[in-house]
Amino acid sequence: MKTRILLLAVLIGLLSFFGRAQSPAATVSAFYQFDRSHPQIFNRRNIDTRKQWFSSELYKLFLYELKRENEYLKKNPGDKPYFGDGLPFQPIDETCKAGRRNLHRTVVVKLADQKGDRAAVAASFPFPKPCKDTDAPTYTIGLIKQGGRWLIDDVNYGDDRTLKQDLNRKEY
Repeated sequence: MKTRILLLAVLIGLLSFFGRAQSPAATVSAFYQFDRSHPQIFNRRNIDTRKQWFSSELYKLFLYELKRENEYLKKNPGDKPYFGDGLPFQPIDETCKAGRRNLHRTVVVKLADQKGDRAAVAASFPFPKPCKDTDAPTYTIGLIKQGGRWLIDDVNYGDDRTLKQDLNRKEY
């Protein structure tokens, strides 16, 4: 009897977890939880570790970018690659000093819009409360539903630039 109750509790927990993970905001939250705790170097390994959150089109664009980067660096070995500052999902890591502590930006995720198989989620990056932060960067994450899952398809950086535009640029 105890085994059945335990099994039922585990199943309910799993169903609850997967139910939450199916919303666009939960997908983006899970992505940032992973992204912020893993290396930010723009390379195949780090892209592949995040692949489960990417639409098939976005993943293909990343692979194409890696190929372009490799070709560019062969011709220009001393240059910094286009994504030389790292993966393009959060602002450059800055800190604010609060007393003796250096605090990093947090991430706040909120559903902005959802229509059918498309959604937009706002991800803002404020400093924690002790810091005076007047201008927290906000990215709009575009998602599409593929195979019953919400997947990141694009990122709008709020400055008339998107990730797909960067990945589809003509010149390296």
